[in-house]
Amino acid sequence: IVQKIRVFLNQQASQGAERDWKKLIRERLYRSELEFVNPTNHAEFLNEIDRATRDQIDVIVSVGGDGTIHALIQKLADKQISFLVLPAGTANDFARSLGVQSMHINDVLGVVREGLPKTIDLVDINGALMATNGGVGIVAEIASRVNSLRRTIPGFRKVMTFAKQELYGFLLGSKILFEGCQYHRIQVDCPAFQGVIRTPLFLVNNQPLIAANYPVAPYTKHDDGTFNVTIFLHQRTADFVASVLRIRQGISPENDPLIMSFETSSITFESVEGYELAFMGDGELLSTSNRFEVNIRPKALSVFAETVKQIHLSDFSNPGDKK
Repeated sequence: IVQKIRVFLNQQASQGAERDWKKLIRERLYRSELEFVNPTNHAEFLNEIDRATRDQIDVIVSVGGDGTIHALIQKLADKQISFLVLPAGTANDFARSLGVQSMHINDVLGVVREGLPKTIDLVDINGALMATNGGVGIVAEIASRVNSLRRTIPGFRKVMTFAKQELYGFLLGSKILFEGCQYHRIQVDCPAFQGVIRTPLFLVNNQPLIAANYPVAPYTKHDDGTFNVTIFLHQRTADFVASVLRIRQGISPENDPLIMSFETSSITFESVEGYELAFMGDGELLSTSNRFEVNIRPKALSVFAETVKQIHLSDFSNPGDKK
């Protein structure tokens, strides 16, 4: 049976124009029924996903970054279509968690022929789905700033091509240095914890890494029916910066007494003051609200992966059991 494969090309991604993706894909998957689509706007993007579903496509290949993946999974969740990621973005966190980020392009494409798709969990935030990591606080501010720069500054995408994930660290550092941290008082309600916290950063993680280099949730998995919540409780900017730097160096967050980390399948949190917060996930704005309901969507997405690349305990100082 000939595989029907639809390839979504995002040439606006930071590495989307670096290669002749069509040539590479045709050479490796020449026995498949291939069609390439390059939507020019979001509405066209959504229409093309709907058309792929109606056409009963076997595999969708995404050439882009985490933002492209985010748009696709909103429509592909619980569908009988398998998903392959060809990383062409900046951080490529999702591709990294599937083990395909470091693979040669021919090997990644070969997984469609030789591998079997597996199902992974997605996270539902006020009705929007997330595959990787997200949250409120300074991470949302940095992601929003990157997206704004990409839209407004000519040539910024080229800068992202060379700077890649280090750009996030640079913007985080400059934000803290020149503007400091904004703190939020948040009411949290879930089986693992109930109470009010004051935090500069509240994260929901469906995989270990955020922005490629920060293992904020080293023991979490995207196929076990739970997600990780990591809350930074540092009340001084200097302490928060020191904690982020330790994580960047590969030191497990469990060594920091001012970091709360736990696994759960659902959580509700809201602003105590009642003002709206921006929740950024997969590098995109998922929701703006004063209250968030977060739930696991188990086994919601069929994906191809050579290996599911998890971070091992030996990678960290003083390793312990998954929390």
